[in-house]
Amino acid sequence: MSVANESFREDREMRDEHHSGPGKYIIIWGALMVLTVVTVVTGRMHLPDWGLALALVIASVKGSLVALYFMHLAEHQGASRIVFVTSMLFVALMLAFTLFDLGTRFRPTRPNFNSANWPVETQAGQGGRYGGGLKAPDTTP
Repeated sequence: MSVANESFREDREMRDEHHSGPGKYIIIWGALMVLTVVTVVTGRMHLPDWGLALALVIASVKGSLVALYFMHLAEHQGASRIVFVTSMLFVALMLAFTLFDLGTRFRPTRPNFNSANWPVETQAGQGGRYGGGLKAPDTTP
């Protein structure tokens, strides 16, 4: 019953809603443009350790700004806020899992891996392409 009452109240409030003018939207648009420039600049810097994390955080902040102000979620109360906060928690959880997975990967599976430095020579004559002095599978011993 409370959901129906909340929906009726929101419908009534939306009819009586008065926007504060274009100033707020211009500020949010400016913030989105600054974040876009920051994304482009940091993307060209090729940050090997924190580039992905930074890009995902910036994208999450930009998405939150769009949802809160251009979709008017900042003005809503009740279930809309619960859904927004829950979705942001899940986004943070998925970003954390992605970054944990990338951080714990075996070196040759990383995207920025340089195969010229792998494997590292441990003893004289025991390097080889496959490490430990092993030969390629298609060769005979």
